[in-house]
Amino acid sequence: MMSQLTICSFTDILSLFPTEKGERKRPIYDNYRPSFSFNSINHFSGEISFPGLDELKPGETATAKVKLLPSKHVSHHLKVGDSFSLLEGRKVVGTGVIQEIEKI
Repeated sequence: MMSQLTICSFTDILSLFPTEKGERKRPIYDNYRPSFSFNSINHFSGEISFPGLDELKPGETATAKVKLLPSKHVSHHLKVGDSFSLLEGRKVVGTGVIQEIEKI
């Protein structure tokens, strides 16, 4: 029997840590692909876009859209108000809070 993979997409408020806290020196742009951790040791891959914004610099906060890559583990448990960490490798470079979950 094959496992059902689901795609999860949501809108969130995303904050990048300032360079001195998160070590990221450059802004991020549409189609940025970090890892996401939702209060677990598991990391999930996804893509971020910024409607109406060209870039997000370290230390800034903005509304973003996230599309997680297909997974059978994460989407069933996510809800509005859940927080997550944004990772580059092992470094946490920002945080976010889910504002709205979109049906795909």
